[in-house]
Amino acid sequence: MTTRNLFPNIWSPMRDMSRFQRNMDRVFNEFLNESVPSLIRTVDEWPVSVNEFTPLCDVSETDTHYLATFDLPGVKKDEVKIECRDRQLIVSGARQQEKKEEIKGRLSQERFYGTFTRSFTLPVNVNFEQAEASFENGVLQIAIPKAEIMLAKQIPIKEGKLLLHKKDIKSEKAA
Repeated sequence: MTTRNLFPNIWSPMRDMSRFQRNMDRVFNEFLNESVPSLIRTVDEWPVSVNEFTPLCDVSETDTHYLATFDLPGVKKDEVKIECRDRQLIVSGARQQEKKEEIKGRLSQERFYGTFTRSFTLPVNVNFEQAEASFENGVLQIAIPKAEIMLAKQIPIKEGKLLLHKKDIKSEKAA
């Protein structure tokens, strides 16, 4: 019987270093095999994340507007659709992008295709009818004005019975 079996909880630097080395080998192999496509691989063998497209968006608020700015590289203005319904701002579209690169006689050519949809729930106090959008150099900006909010009004409390309007009182007496 070995001493390792007799004393399983005793620290073994060689065993821990061996485990550490195996873990590091696994991490590097996963990184090299999945994240960095080799030149030999075909596009079909690339990781799925290469073909995914989710545009970045910044959303901010001013005193009068809600602002959304989308980064849409490789997307044309005609390929973008903006909808406002049920307090939802929905931006969708498609992109088609090709990239050709020649380095020292070796040609590299990539094509990216994909659709995207981003949606945001906005507060109740928006005025979609006056929303505006602009598109320049792959950046989409949307400004949605806030609707006027009715200011709070304090209602005084009177003593006695609530008096209704004269027309309401007449209909009560008739009944």
